[in-house]
Amino acid sequence: MGSIHDLASVNLTIPAWQMAVYICLIALLMLARKTRLCLFTTFVFGLYWGYFLSGWDFLTAAGNDTGVQAAYIVFGLGLAAFSLMALFYEER
Repeated sequence: MGSIHDLASVNLTIPAWQMAVYICLIALLMLARKTRLCLFTTFVFGLYWGYFLSGWDFLTAAGNDTGVQAAYIVFGLGLAAFSLMALFYEER
């Protein structure tokens, strides 16, 4: 079990301006009571940050194949589209 002083060695590689945009956007959506858009925004930012932080490692492991990058982007957008449809779909 570590101490709280161990947290000082953690480096956050997400740019601060992106974190500020995300926090402001989520705060505005929460004040407007748009829960579904909050969830969707969190999903999109998480997907982008996942690619931003580990995209080069992923492409290096794939041998710099552009087809792999295109597939990653297409499937990511597909997941975003399906989650958006699921968030706004209401059964009657």
